[in-house]
Amino acid sequence: MRFIELDARKWRTVSDLYDALFIGIEAPTWHSRNLNALVDAMIFERIGVNAIDPPYTIRIVGTVALSSELKKEIEFTADAIRKVRRTDAYVEFEIAP
Repeated sequence: MRFIELDARKWRTVSDLYDALFIGIEAPTWHSRNLNALVDAMIFERIGVNAIDPPYTIRIVGTVALSSELKKEIEFTADAIRKVRRTDAYVEFEIAP
């Protein structure tokens, strides 16, 4: 399985999270930067929209110093993707300190 590692040490806002995720999956710049757009990009509109198609694992590292709000948003985002993923669009999240 392909791993996409994102370094969260410089993230300060939820926008930083979404920007990094969309860059990581090589989504087009016109894609909105929010949870609904992310689910669409990773699961439902995945073929031909992003340069990287599932299956893959998003590995987020460097989260230890993030605000509790941002940590919660990362977990919320990961949980949302896990709930809607399909066997033909398998995306996993790993979150490390």
